[in-house]
Amino acid sequence: MKRASWRMLPIVVFGIILAGTLAINISLVNRSRNALTSTVLRNPVTVRTASFHIVAILPDTLDPFYVHLIEGLREESEKQNAALQLFYYTSTAIGEVGSTSEEVSRWFEIALRSKADGIILFQPTGMDVRRFAQKAESKRVPFVPLAMDAPHAWTQSGVTGDSFSQGKEAGTLVLGLLGTVVRVGIILSSDTSLGYAFDEEPFYRGVAEGLKARSGAAIVAAVREEESILGGEDACARMLIEHPDINAILCIDAKATVGAAQVIIDRGKVGQIVIIGADENSEVNRLIERGVVHASIVRDATTMGRAGISLIIGQLLGIRAPERISVGYHVIPTRGGTP
Repeated sequence: MKRASWRMLPIVVFGIILAGTLAINISLVNRSRNALTSTVLRNPVTVRTASFHIVAILPDTLDPFYVHLIEGLREESEKQNAALQLFYYTSTAIGEVGSTSEEVSRWFEIALRSKADGIILFQPTGMDVRRFAQKAESKRVPFVPLAMDAPHAWTQSGVTGDSFSQGKEAGTLVLGLLGTVVRVGIILSSDTSLGYAFDEEPFYRGVAEGLKARSGAAIVAAVREEESILGGEDACARMLIEHPDINAILCIDAKATVGAAQVIIDRGKVGQIVIIGADENSEVNRLIERGVVHASIVRDATTMGRAGISLIIGQLLGIRAPERISVGYHVIPTRGGTP
């Protein structure tokens, strides 16, 4: 009998465990049902149903400009009761128009097939988006391209930044700090898809315009940041080796800003070379607080995102026509009302 009892013991223990597990599962199911009943089923008005479906096709990058752009898209979508769907194309393909075009085209076709109410596309530099605009128009789908600068062949609707004004502001700031002795080095974007020479770039032309106010101020050199994560640092180091008389560095974006700052720190030149940066993230803010970067010209990417969504919704509601919108910038930090 004792042997039989011992043989039954594992079976009894297993049965107790199984019963306990079953009880726990039943309890969890009941809790889930109660939670659902107390929220969605009892309060159907709290369930948000979007009035519009908008697709945004953007480069896949952690650049702070695009991070803020997405913030603007999401904020305005929520405000306008629109469901926002994001498609990303490979950021490394920017400037390689052929491969980018294929990727963007694929996402664009998916957006049309999904019956999106509106489509936003951040236009890779050098890509002609007129065919996208024409196809969207044939489907009666509002289409709003976004771009850093207005292309020569621009569609009838879109939201752009203004690199010329950004450059002019940078030139004006550094001129106010150093006067006629300023010797400027410029770090430009790595994108060469438009075939611009340095002095044809909108940012460069803006800097030159800002420096015109004082004779003697000069642009000494310009370089393009490289594609790598240290691209801004490498470009700055190369420029300073070739032009040691540079006393101000003006940067097109956050990567160039952080890279230039690291070079200045490594060389012990903080306070001797003025850096005017671009855009804003935690690293750029930290460099400003430490006095490594004098100021940063923040392109209003959030405003660009909001404007794109607002323009699409306005067209869907019949209260706005397609239009071209240019967004500005602001300078951080502000010191006594001025940078």
